[in-house]
Amino acid sequence: MDAPTFDRKYHFLLRKLHSLSGIIPVGAFLIEHLLTNSMAFKGEARFNEDVRWIHNLPFLLFLEIFGIFLPLAFHAGYGIVIAMTAERNTTQYPYFGNVRYSLQRLTGYIALVFLVIHLLKFRFAPYVGWGPDFMDPRANFFQITRRGLMDWQPFGYHVPWQATFALYWIGLLAVVFHFCNGIWTFCISWGITIGVQAQRRMGYVATAVAIVLLAWGSLSLYAFKNATPGPLKITESNAVTAVASQ
Repeated sequence: MDAPTFDRKYHFLLRKLHSLSGIIPVGAFLIEHLLTNSMAFKGEARFNEDVRWIHNLPFLLFLEIFGIFLPLAFHAGYGIVIAMTAERNTTQYPYFGNVRYSLQRLTGYIALVFLVIHLLKFRFAPYVGWGPDFMDPRANFFQITRRGLMDWQPFGYHVPWQATFALYWIGLLAVVFHFCNGIWTFCISWGITIGVQAQRRMGYVATAVAIVLLAWGSLSLYAFKNATPGPLKITESNAVTAVASQ
């Protein structure tokens, strides 16, 4: 008799950890990230202030590694294992639940590709030559983000802003659906919503969360699309100008 694989041996635990990691910390970070980005709608100074507050958190690198990157890597990696071994029956039984099951897997793939590109465009941009250093203490976070959306030049090739925005709209929709549908399935798998009525009510809550997150993402994209270009680094003089223009 063959020895059980690691996945088969710890299947229940891995599934629970995968489900939990999608809510905390990955989902919590998604909410914080979209909320912070929505501050761009309030102007350059407010956005820079909020991002700088995050960058000044103690042990930021530790928080990034153990609170974002490793949980995200685990969630994505084991999510691929689940998706590769899942049995789909949407053709034989095209119920909405089965369609949503497949959409959860599809949006997971899209979200993963989008997040890798997003991280390379901003967090790791200097290492791949895609843009200025977003972690520079003098960085103008608003203008760097605006440039990354409106004038993205990976490896010297200029990407039309329409293509970049299409990428971000698709990525935003995929990430939000994957997370909010994950809230619904998380509550079922963890025994929080047992009955049909409870699951229906949680579906309404998840939909409301999705609407809020999409609104925040839309506000940020609108703000960066209509922003005036400015310097990519903040000096004393242009900081005063940015505040005065609010």
